[in-house]
Parts: sequence; C-alpha cells; structure tokens
Amino acid sequence: MENKKDKKGSAVAIGNFDGFHLGHQKLIETLKRIAKEKNLTSMILTFIPNPKVYFNLDLNLINSEEQKKQIMEKMGVDNIMLLNFDEILNMSGETFVKDILIDKLNVKFVVMGQNFKFGKNRENDVESLIKMAERFGFEYTIVKPVILNGTPISSSLIRKKLYNAEIESSNRMLGRLYYIDGVIKEGDKIGRQLGFPTINIQTQNEILPEGVFKTRTQIDQQEQIYDSITYIGSSPTFSGKEKKVETHILGFDKSVYGNKVRLYFEKKLRDEMRFDSKKNLINQIKKDIRRLKVDKGAFF
Repeated sequence: MENKKDKKGSAVAIGNFDGFHLGHQKLIETLKRIAKEKNLTSMILTFIPNPKVYFNLDLNLINSEEQKKQIMEKMGVDNIMLLNFDEILNMSGETFVKDILIDKLNVKFVVMGQNFKFGKNRENDVESLIKMAERFGFEYTIVKPVILNGTPISSSLIRKKLYNAEIESSNRMLGRLYYIDGVIKEGDKIGRQLGFPTINIQTQNEILPEGVFKTRTQIDQQEQIYDSITYIGSSPTFSGKEKKVETHILGFDKSVYGNKVRLYFEKKLRDEMRFDSKKNLINQIKKDIRRLKVDKGAFF
C-alpha cells in the first residue's frame, strides 16, 4: 500500500466503503476503467476509523477493519491510502482538496458517489467538489447508486437487514456471502452432549444476526469449505445470557481449538427458540439438519 505522491497522477475513489457492496464495486470498476483510459494510477482513499463510527460509537460496521483491508487488496487497484480521520477532522473541504488530493496524491481524476460529503462537519458535497475541480484542474465523475428491486443499495440498508437476519437480501446487495471471522474457542460442550458437536467462535465482527442459519465454514484459510449450520443467540433453553456463535459442521469432528475460522452465511433457517426439554431441542436440530441437506443446491 503506497501513500506517496504519484508522479504521473492518480485517479482516486473516495469513501468509507463499509461492506464493499455492489454500489462500491461499481465505483471501483469505474475507477479502474478511467485510470486505464487516462494512464493514471488507480487509488482507493478511505479513512480509519470510519468517520461514522467516530461520531457514533454505537454504530456497528459490516466488516472489521482487517476484513476491509483484505477486500480492498483484492479490488485490483494500484494503490490504497488509509487516511487517519483525526488528521482531517477539522480540515475544511478546500484544504482537504488542496493538501491531500492535489499536493499529496497528485489527483487528476476523482470518482465519487452522488452522496459524497467532505470537509469539517461534512460541509461540502458533490457540487462543492465540482467547483473545486474547475479551480484546481482535475476531472471527476459521479457514480449513481446500484438499484436492487427499486431500492438504492447502501451500507446503512445492509446493516439494517443484517440486524434483522435478512441474510439472502443482504447477500444480494453485497454481491457475495456475508461472513464473519474469528477464532475457535472451547465451549461448554452442550452440543456434543446433545449429539451435535459444535465449534464455538469468538469474533471481532460487530453484526451478529440472531437465529439458526445455513452456513459454510472455512478453517485456517484452507481450500476445503464445509457445509454447516450455525446458531447465534443466548441459549434460552439453557438459561444463557451471553450471545454465542456455535457452528455444527456436517461430517466433521476434529479438534480445532485455537484455529482461525471464516463463517459464510447463506440463509436463515429459523428464529431462536426456547425448548421445554433437551429431547425437543434434539428433534428440532435434526429437522434443521435435514432441511440443510435437502436445500443443498447451488451456493450464492
């Protein structure tokens, strides 16, 4: 990731890019096309921490910072700049354009969404940048949002749907399966006692939809990805209080404590339920697994 000024000039896409959904992907594809046409260096400019989190500590993000970096690195751009938001917090829009875009990045072209805001207190918008482009001598393009089923795709909408466990809808807007990363830790072994051993996942991801889900599990970045069923909740049948992420991997019974894991969500099977007995819970788990095996069609 290079942050130095580019001698031949850069084409820059600016944004928070939480989730890197289909709208963001359209923005980056536009960036790469323009950079190639104009022989410029393609660059993503984003901020750490996410400005929306900076001003709203209760806001949970779709991706962790590490996941966001990994996604950006796969986007096929020349450079990525992670700008510390503290450095520009009180910077006017004009100063941001002059000191960061022009002097530091040698910007020749800016790619932005139509809701782009910048400068102290978000005082500047797309119209402001257009005027500054004329003054400072760089070009620009405004990328319209991607519309899905009549609704513009946005990170805030995806966050809302994930909170509501609307997994399939979220995946369509993301253009891929929603996933969380974590480490496998030792649990209370209730799943094993019931005849369905699970891996317990400790994760830094902030959005954990509740319920029972059809998932796919990847351990330590291995090529093999396992069919699995995942429960997220507080185990009301066993009077639990802490939210847990437990995954039963079909046909898998290895000791993998301490291993890294990535969990891909395909669809929600049912809501969290409280059962009057272990027997009823076991019967429901069996039904869930049968449904999982029957519904083993093409993955997203």
